[in-house]
Amino acid sequence: MSIIYEDLEPGVIDTVMIMKALENERPTGEAGRLAAEEGIILQEVTSLRLQFLNILKIDHLWMMTSLVELQLGNNIIEKIEGLNSLVNLKELDLSFNSIKVIENLEKLVKLEVLTLFENRISKLENMENLVNLMIFSIGNNQIKSRNDVIYLRQFPCLRSLNMAGNPCVENGDKDFQEYICAFLPKLTYYEYHIISAEERATAEISYRTILKRLEETEEKERQSRMEAEARAKEMAFHAEAFVENLDRDQLFNAMFENDANGKTLLTMGEAAMDVYNKFHDETMKVIHQLFKLGLEQHEIRQEEIRQYFKCVDAAKEENKISSQQYIESFLKRKDEVFLDIHNILQAVDKLADTEETSDKGEYISRLQILFDQFNDERQAAWYKLMAKELTLYEQLEETNGNFGQNINDLVSTFTEEAQSFFAQIRNLEASYNEEMSEVANAYLTNLNITTVPVSPELKQIMVNKESLNGATTQSHDFRLHTIDNRETQLLTRIHEWVKEYCDEITIGETRNSRKKVIEINHFLDIQREESEDLQASSLIAMTSLLPAETVESSGPQTAVPQDTKEEGEDATTTDTEPPESSATEEEGEDTADTVPCESSTESTAAS
Repeated sequence: MSIIYEDLEPGVIDTVMIMKALENERPTGEAGRLAAEEGIILQEVTSLRLQFLNILKIDHLWMMTSLVELQLGNNIIEKIEGLNSLVNLKELDLSFNSIKVIENLEKLVKLEVLTLFENRISKLENMENLVNLMIFSIGNNQIKSRNDVIYLRQFPCLRSLNMAGNPCVENGDKDFQEYICAFLPKLTYYEYHIISAEERATAEISYRTILKRLEETEEKERQSRMEAEARAKEMAFHAEAFVENLDRDQLFNAMFENDANGKTLLTMGEAAMDVYNKFHDETMKVIHQLFKLGLEQHEIRQEEIRQYFKCVDAAKEENKISSQQYIESFLKRKDEVFLDIHNILQAVDKLADTEETSDKGEYISRLQILFDQFNDERQAAWYKLMAKELTLYEQLEETNGNFGQNINDLVSTFTEEAQSFFAQIRNLEASYNEEMSEVANAYLTNLNITTVPVSPELKQIMVNKESLNGATTQSHDFRLHTIDNRETQLLTRIHEWVKEYCDEITIGETRNSRKKVIEINHFLDIQREESEDLQASSLIAMTSLLPAETVESSGPQTAVPQDTKEEGEDATTTDTEPPESSATEEEGEDTADTVPCESSTESTAAS
């Protein structure tokens, strides 16, 4: 039973409570000081303890997506809620609260340890998604039926269980433990005591007959689930091809499902049924052709998509390798320049006590040349890398345009053929309506000259020719409306898909290009800062070792490189103008290499 602390008001979890709890868990000493300086980032917190706080409601945990362990025991919580965002949670302690129902755990698929000891729960339910559950404590609750033990058979990882203190333990702990051993064969610990092989063998003998029937029932249920999953997977695939519910007679049945008059007319006799069966067979042939077309066209579109990504990925890989090689070459030259600079500084340091100012001045000039050389190479690197990225961006832009045109052409081909099939179905329906009207008129004529038993529904239609024509027209319109709706659904969905898909590709490539530009700028900013720091330290060293007039006259001057865009700027490769000078060439490399692509997408991809 949960304990209420009179000195604390019942409350809701809020940010203040969370931050206070995290601060109390902060380590002491130097580690605590460093942690305080860094601050608390809720998105990165992995463990949280909120115990003995009279918490009534769970809230404000949505931002703690990295949480692995959550302890909320010894409060007055009445409902499990507010945990959907904790997708990485592995341990959840809700013991000693006032919870009545197990619920809202669907998103916690990684949960391994669940403690609900000492609550008011009367049934095990809503835990189907906890496929990784290993330790479950549900003792001291209000579970009355032993069938709840059967519910736990669905958890393949469950190894430790505690159900002590529940009403279902009616015949003594020993008997219930035997029941547990028999029906949970994978369980290793019950009430934190290991289950021996002898206990398990005895339990299986005691419940052999019941176990056999249960296993047979579970096998049938498993087969049903597998069939349902296979059907759901198949339907999802058909939906991707935009021909869902066309593999069987769903569309045909839908034409009569809510058509009371159409169904009633079928009771006129054998002639009406012959017309109906003929309509069914001919319509199903066309529907099957439409379904087959949808699957074939879907595979053609998927192949186009595969070839597109194969081409794009190859181009990006070529660009990546080329850029990496250039960066490695640049860094190698940087190391050589910086080594020369350090060697000069060491030589100047050795000449500090001599009077050879002419030699010192020569070293200063050499330093200046080296710094200027590195700044020039850094600037050339910026132009080179940006030119590579710009070339890739422009060629991918062309590739995306060609792909969009190709995929739209494929969609147009499919929709035109699909519309022709729907037109055939409408023609068949018109013929059916005409033939059924003839049968109905003949039936009405025969009804006027003979006495034939007629159902009240059919009698209402057969009052006269006017009422009969009204009924057949209404049925005709309903069937056409059903066909038109299915055609509109197909056309609308596929056109929405192709637009969203192409837009997503374009937006994704633009985002990737901007990210690459930021990376290039960031990398070269680091190189610039290193150069400036080394140049500043060199100037200090020269100032301390040489006369002031020597440094002022020939000391190294800070080169001002061309500004690059800051990391936070919304930069795109389309804002970058590659240089036309020889700075864009390195050892005879071309700024753009063409990657051949065998896709039907007529494009070239950049390296």
